[in-house]
Amino acid sequence: MRKIYILLLACPLLSLFVACNDNDYKASVTELRLVLVKPTNVYSGEIATILGRNFSTVPEENAVFINDQQATVIEAFKDELKIILPEMAPGKYSIRVKSPSGELTGLELNYLKTPDQEYIVQTIVGQKGVFEMTDGVGTEATTKLPTGIAFAPDGSLWFTERGYNYIRRISPDFLVTSLLDVAVDGSSAIWQGGFDSKGNYYFIDKGKGMLRKIETGSMSVSTLASEMKSPMNVTFDDEDNIYVSARDNKAIYKFTPSGTKTTFATLNVSPNYIVFDKNKNMIVGTSNGYVLIQISPDGTQKTIAGDGVKGQEYYDGEPGNPLSAKVGATFGVAAGSDGCLYLSDNTYNCIRKLTPDANGDYSKGTLETIAGSGKAGFSDGKGLKATFNQPYEIIITEDCKTMYVAGAVNYLIRRITVK
Repeated sequence: MRKIYILLLACPLLSLFVACNDNDYKASVTELRLVLVKPTNVYSGEIATILGRNFSTVPEENAVFINDQQATVIEAFKDELKIILPEMAPGKYSIRVKSPSGELTGLELNYLKTPDQEYIVQTIVGQKGVFEMTDGVGTEATTKLPTGIAFAPDGSLWFTERGYNYIRRISPDFLVTSLLDVAVDGSSAIWQGGFDSKGNYYFIDKGKGMLRKIETGSMSVSTLASEMKSPMNVTFDDEDNIYVSARDNKAIYKFTPSGTKTTFATLNVSPNYIVFDKNKNMIVGTSNGYVLIQISPDGTQKTIAGDGVKGQEYYDGEPGNPLSAKVGATFGVAAGSDGCLYLSDNTYNCIRKLTPDANGDYSKGTLETIAGSGKAGFSDGKGLKATFNQPYEIIITEDCKTMYVAGAVNYLIRRITVK
């Protein structure tokens, strides 16, 4: 009987407790709340969406301020506002919202620098999260660790499939076909390659320390050199001499077309990537040096970008002083006919452009990040809103209107169209 009495007494008290909490909850949800804003990386004049609670459904009754600059509210719902962003300089700014239900500051937008040109990033081969090798058209085809990419004489693209040690081809209409299995054995790791002026394809087997050659007519494979420590990529001069960046040797080797080997340069840092610009300077992207280096035709070496220290995030440096920038490990540099360098920054997950000064001096030019947010991801899109994940080789067309990027860790081939 005593247990029943206690239970009967407890029920009204429990009901009262629940009712009190319920009343408190109802009171709290009538207040203005800000939940999130999307996107967070924005350009002036874009449309952004603010999610929250208890906005007015009348657009004019909501006022939104970005660092005290008023935005235009174009749509209003109880839990969502759509706004046109005011003109702001690049930087991070807080959002303040006023409505009949209150006033609140609590979200942040990152305004991006509007580039002089638009850079549109699009996936042309591969699928997010799929890492296998299948042929097909465009994104129907899949890939695993595409590491190098090169223009072929017939207008196609060849790329190295490190995950399966294959050489593969992308036709002008984006048909992807697998050409050759070039593994020597289980320790092979195919890296990057390119074509000489005669149409022969040379490529690196990093795992075996080899420089190898495919006779494009017969598709026969031969080995030109071995016993290099972590060779990374290959490039050519006007006389079809072959140059190899050997990362762990901290050296760049030169091979004549007949195969004679000499040491072209030694460095204090590890070279990841080499390419010649239009003035016959060799540009060197480094692994752990966090700099970009130029080797002049007379052999003089100088740093042209990067302060040599790894940073928490990318920084383009002061205009006119790219030596103050944060530059990561570079697995690709494209030398454009416009005199600019385009580099894939593997550390900071972005694509960057180095424009020389009026005298052609890169070290006094301007470094600008043109694609990639700095965060690892898979998203296509416009410029700094797109995302990359440790991009590898990058190449650019003669008119500098199209770039292709081998996205090894994303398992994607990306195209960047310049508008």
